[in-house]
Amino acid sequence: MVLSVYERRRIGALSVLTLFALTIFSFAAGGASSPTSTTTTTVPPVVEKEIPESVILGGPPPIAPSGSAAVAYPATSPNSLTGRASFTAFGYSSNPVCFSAMTPVGVQLTITNINNGRSVKCTSAFGSSIPAGVSVQLNSNQFTQLADLIDAPIPVKITW
Repeated sequence: MVLSVYERRRIGALSVLTLFALTIFSFAAGGASSPTSTTTTTVPPVVEKEIPESVILGGPPPIAPSGSAAVAYPATSPNSLTGRASFTAFGYSSNPVCFSAMTPVGVQLTITNINNGRSVKCTSAFGSSIPAGVSVQLNSNQFTQLADLIDAPIPVKITW
């Protein structure tokens, strides 16, 4: 920003006038008088030898913990697991096959949809190309007996 000569002279004159006024006010306020004396008081620190007992201000006294809380776990059988099911175009024959790496090979599996209770039976086969996060892969015809294909993967209970 460029200031004209008139504006620069005006700012300079106001600066000189301000400095002059501040000097007069400081002398009028007693700036030239003798300094006043101040006294300081030091407070010794409080040293407590015993910690005072806590005080309950209102309500019943707190209950001391008496152990651990009881935790309920769902019942599981040794021949079942829960997981997620998806579908594939492979594995359909007169004896339907489902692919799972988490179940014994060659056993009859019952796959139950946890959301609606529908179930199908299939023979377990080892699947090496099962998608991540999926426990069992059914043929698409079997999967449609449990849920719509667009719902995959679905939560299932697998028993054998």
